[in-house]
Amino acid sequence: MKKAAKVLLWVGILAALETPAFAETRTISWNPVTTYTDSTPIEAGKTIGYSAYWTTDPGLGTLRTIGTSLTTTSTTFDPTVQGMTRGGTVYFTAKAVLNTGEESALSPAYAWVVPLVTPPPAAVLTSIAVSGPSSVNEGATGTYTATGTWDNGTTAAVTPTWSENSTYATIGAGGLLTASAVTANQPVTVTATYGGRTGTMSVTIANVAATLTSIAVSGASSVNEGATGTYTATGTWDNGTTAAISPTWSENSTYATIGTGGLLTASAVTSNQPVTVTATYGGRTGTMSVTIVNVAATLTGIAVSGPSSVNEGATGTYTTTATWSDGTNTTVTPTWSANLGTISGTGLFTAPSVTANQSATIGASYTSGVTRTASVGVTVVNGTATLTGIAVSGPSSVNEGGTGTYTATGTWDNGTTAAISPTWSENSTYATIGTGGLLTASAVTSNQPATVTATYGGRTGTMSLTIVDVAGAAPAAPRNIGIADPIASVSTPSVSAPSVSTEIWRINWDSVTTTWDGTPIDPVRTVRYTAYWTDNPALSAGSLRTLASSISGTTLDFDPSANQMTKNQVVYLTVRATLDTGEQSSLATSLTWRVENAGPVPPAKGRIVKK
Repeated sequence: MKKAAKVLLWVGILAALETPAFAETRTISWNPVTTYTDSTPIEAGKTIGYSAYWTTDPGLGTLRTIGTSLTTTSTTFDPTVQGMTRGGTVYFTAKAVLNTGEESALSPAYAWVVPLVTPPPAAVLTSIAVSGPSSVNEGATGTYTATGTWDNGTTAAVTPTWSENSTYATIGAGGLLTASAVTANQPVTVTATYGGRTGTMSVTIANVAATLTSIAVSGASSVNEGATGTYTATGTWDNGTTAAISPTWSENSTYATIGTGGLLTASAVTSNQPVTVTATYGGRTGTMSVTIVNVAATLTGIAVSGPSSVNEGATGTYTTTATWSDGTNTTVTPTWSANLGTISGTGLFTAPSVTANQSATIGASYTSGVTRTASVGVTVVNGTATLTGIAVSGPSSVNEGGTGTYTATGTWDNGTTAAISPTWSENSTYATIGTGGLLTASAVTSNQPATVTATYGGRTGTMSLTIVDVAGAAPAAPRNIGIADPIASVSTPSVSAPSVSTEIWRINWDSVTTTWDGTPIDPVRTVRYTAYWTDNPALSAGSLRTLASSISGTTLDFDPSANQMTKNQVVYLTVRATLDTGEQSSLATSLTWRVENAGPVPPAKGRIVKK
């Protein structure tokens, strides 16, 4: 006979916390079973399960299961779910079951009166909160929800009746608000009604700016140099509207500038030039092609400059500046006149001897399409004035291996000034200066100071300058300039005059292969030459006349008469070397040459005819 497990049932009913649905749970428990009915301990390794029941029969008939195969010594139940009558008496029992199949008898019944339950009073809805976007773009939608709050502190989502108070939107039963088109931001109030309560939320129907799609630029298609043109911009949006805009203006050239208001100012040009005007606005650009037109300038006036007084027997140099319609000024060579003394074609006025100070008028006349005249007064000073000072002018620095020309101006005690030809000197070993004021700088390893001195009439004037150590490598000046006998003679017959014979002469020089400091020129560099002639032994820049440029060899054939040289004129020939990288040498030591072009040939085929 199998031993049966004994169950000592001890039931405790524990009240559970109520929930808003008023559910109630209780817990029944019992002592664990550890022995058989004969008090023999249950063997280790065996497991015990429990089944719990209830019934309204004190004799434990018609049992209803609370739980089976329970591994713990308690279980929880809901009286209402179990079908227990509130206020009635019920009886609990349990049995133990070993995993080997042995079962205990039912435990003695445990009586319990099912308690009555009084539900709490219904909660009262106190408010409604509306949630959703605070703004909705025109033509778009936004979803709104409502949350109710009760007086017991609970909250829950509710499904209200939705409404809004404007003509700018509609809202459906599900809280979906649809915004209409607006021309400006518009306020809307969304209202949720539920259980006699309402909740509201302020919403803005946002006017959404249309998207700019393009920009059109308008204005003149051409602007004369020195003139202006105004440009405007019109924007087009994706809703089809257009409007004038104020863009950022720009243009892509050096021939004009354009301001913030679209005013384009054209610069001076030597030929018609293309320009693109660009308007930038809202991430878009628009362009227009414009031509800056080269307009021939007209002469508007001339002005004469020079000393206001000249000592009798002395000279003064006068110049004429022309003013043009494009605002530019240039030095011109006019026709000169003087009502006292004489003035040369180059503007050199020679004052006559006078017994007292005399007033003279220097006149200039210049024609370029139209004729303009100007004059300046000058005082011819009686008596020899005393030289009081000398001012030296010229470059404040000269690159090593380069040259610079210096001039001197004397000032007399009568207030007159004039250019003078002084004795030139300089105080260093870094340069030399010739009688014409041409300073030639030697090679230096660092910048070096020098002082140029002009001495004249017992006075001296000085100027400080710097001999500059040049990092670049200019070519050396050409050397050993020579000229050969005529290499060709061409006669041009004439009906009305004797034939004219033109001689072609050849000038030559040594090839330049080093820089000014003796460093060999890189073989990949190209050296070309420019040949000049002048009647000025100082080789001043303004007096040089070009015979030819970009000469690849070391000879040049030229016709003296074709280059405005006159027979027996003493001229000075010089050459400059230029690298293909732009560096230039100083001028070569000049060759002095008396022009020897042949002139007319003798008459030919003469005969005597007897009458």
